[in-house]
Amino acid sequence: MKFTFSKSERLTHIKIIDSLFEKDSRVVEERFVYPFRVLYIRENPYEADLNNPQILISVPKRRFSKAVDRNTLKRRIREAYRLNKPHFQVEGKAKLPDVLAFVYIGSSIEPSDKIHKKMAAILDKFTQTNEATT
Repeated sequence: MKFTFSKSERLTHIKIIDSLFEKDSRVVEERFVYPFRVLYIRENPYEADLNNPQILISVPKRRFSKAVDRNTLKRRIREAYRLNKPHFQVEGKAKLPDVLAFVYIGSSIEPSDKIHKKMAAILDKFTQTNEATT
């Protein structure tokens, strides 16, 4: 298992980011697992055959005005994703969505262990739901 987070796993395609946050989009699905709002697209229409999902992490400036706080949360979320991702990309588990956006909706800075547990729960829900539909 590789616990990496490479540049190819970062969502940088402007059209995909716009489509994720566009109102009334039929392609985008949404889930809430406190302290996250997760937006996702099952199959990326712009790039085919991705080995790993592309992710976007967003912490709103409205809730956390200090950049230090936003960066701390983004670092914790990225680390939680990096450490939990390999456990859900093994044989027998369903594939994660191609595009994921994690929007932090909490009102305070959560400790790292809580963020890790919630990230594992989110990824587990994706693999369970996918197994039920296939």
